[in-house]
Amino acid sequence: MRSSTLALTLAALLAALSGCGSPARPESSVTPPVARASAVPAPAPPAQRQKVVVAIEVDQLSAWVAASRFGELPKTGGFARLLRDGTWVKNLRYPYAVTDTAPGHASLHTGRVPAESGIFGNEVPDASGKRISILRDDSVRVLSPDAVPPAPGASAARLRVETVADRLRAARPDAFVVSVSLKDRGSILPAGKSPTHALWFDTGVDSFVTSTAFGGKFPAWASKLGSHDEVVRARSTPWTLTDPAWVKAHAAVPDNAPGEGDIDGMGTTFPHVAKSPAGYRALPASDEAILQLALAAVGAEYDPARPTLLLLSMSASDIVGHTFGPDSWEAWDHLLALDTKLGAFFTELEKRVGPFSVLLSADHGNVSMPEAREARAKLPACGPKPNPDAYTRPCQGGARLGPNALRDELKAVAKTALGAGDWIAGMADPYVFLTPGARALPADRRATLDRAVHTTLDKHKDSVAEVIDVRVLAEKCPKVLAGARGIPDRALPGEDMFTLVCRAWPAFPDSGAGDYYVVPKPGSFFDAEIVVGKGSSHGTPYLYDRTVPMIVVGSGIEAGAVIEDPVDFSAFSALEAAFVGLDTRARARSSAVCAPSRAEWHVSRFRLCVRGRAAS
Repeated sequence: MRSSTLALTLAALLAALSGCGSPARPESSVTPPVARASAVPAPAPPAQRQKVVVAIEVDQLSAWVAASRFGELPKTGGFARLLRDGTWVKNLRYPYAVTDTAPGHASLHTGRVPAESGIFGNEVPDASGKRISILRDDSVRVLSPDAVPPAPGASAARLRVETVADRLRAARPDAFVVSVSLKDRGSILPAGKSPTHALWFDTGVDSFVTSTAFGGKFPAWASKLGSHDEVVRARSTPWTLTDPAWVKAHAAVPDNAPGEGDIDGMGTTFPHVAKSPAGYRALPASDEAILQLALAAVGAEYDPARPTLLLLSMSASDIVGHTFGPDSWEAWDHLLALDTKLGAFFTELEKRVGPFSVLLSADHGNVSMPEAREARAKLPACGPKPNPDAYTRPCQGGARLGPNALRDELKAVAKTALGAGDWIAGMADPYVFLTPGARALPADRRATLDRAVHTTLDKHKDSVAEVIDVRVLAEKCPKVLAGARGIPDRALPGEDMFTLVCRAWPAFPDSGAGDYYVVPKPGSFFDAEIVVGKGSSHGTPYLYDRTVPMIVVGSGIEAGAVIEDPVDFSAFSALEAAFVGLDTRARARSSAVCAPSRAEWHVSRFRLCVRGRAAS
């Protein structure tokens, strides 16, 4: 595999895609690249759109994991196939602070940062303070293949910008768009508001579901594969090591390493038997369900006369990381199992539809657990002769911030400071949410509450880097963003924390975001609480969380090429749009958070134009 160490961020990438245009201004130590077709040849023009495009997110697949593990996988698997047939962008970069699943999926498929998309986190507190999905929509109902009591559903109502799928369906109402994930956010946010089908796994129903936001019934082709009985059957099979010798040779920690969690009796060592819906989500079998549902959709409704977009979010990797950590035997084995399953999926899909295009990336990265000392000791920056780590992974330290425990602590402190009343609505990464009553307090009483919140969070200074009142963001972010790096330079390291937070915070009044933005210290993170006090997470502004891989396979894309230098995340949606035959000019929109100046790159070979907003 040849390596092209080109300074390719979005502008240069798109110039290189066509072999023309002005390359991005490189750092002074980098020789300006010559835009050439062989760097990353362009996808087909709209007139030659790909019949089938598959966009895959591997949840929590960080760039550092890809860089260190892809080469260890078998040459017969799915990842090796993609790397042989396509171009590997090793460092796709998110230029914002809230590196969570919902913001990441929304950003990949819209090209917009959370400040524009409105997707500011994974969850929000409900009236009781319990965290619920940011996509929860009480105006729609869950639909499942089994008879279940009516329950609130989920929708893309919070999403304020169009996805590529939305634009495709607007241009071609007959387009076949299917999105499948274990999570509502992993299915809905790539699909947008008008997919043909959007399916996800619901732990409360214990089956795959959709909602009335996406149609009047659960699709017949998914009824068996997505049913409760099929899920129970799949999780009754123990998860055993795919290749014990391979896993043992590569993992830097023992099975049952300190910090690993046990989901409802699933255990911390192999073999694992899932005993609950939550446990099912950690199994490689749940990845298999997603891929089989995609094939079932193709088998039932594929028509070569219309464009097909398959949106697949492989969520088990995230549950594994949250439970066992990214250095665990489980993480290594899951990647190996996923590699095998993707390889089989690609082979079967090709039999059914012929050649297809693939985009594979991730919604965010991850970091080693605080307990993973053996793994951290092997980092470049942590040995006896330290070298800088490209992903700024910490050598030691780090802690889990428990959102429920912090919520309860803040509630008690607020009552002490203000007296009886309901002042703290809840906490959901990365925000502390106040109640409407607290927001309406007179200035002096609000100042008292502010001091109490900051003083309490200061007690967690070992794991909290900064607490920012969103009123400060409202005051300062417009100016900060107006002077911030634009596309492509925002993909480079070195931006300050405040700018990253500004791109994460939605400024519009009814966004629903919280009142204090909490930034963890390096190595620390909000506990996902799949198993309280165990596993790892993400969500921080550090490079290990903001940097993911992207692999692109399609007509005209160079085979076996590697791009080492950082590329802006918006390249994913630009390529997705080009693959399905959309004129990329359609994505340009004005926005209150954008600077007035715009950089424009013409891809004259295919008469496409992509506009990047300088402060977006």
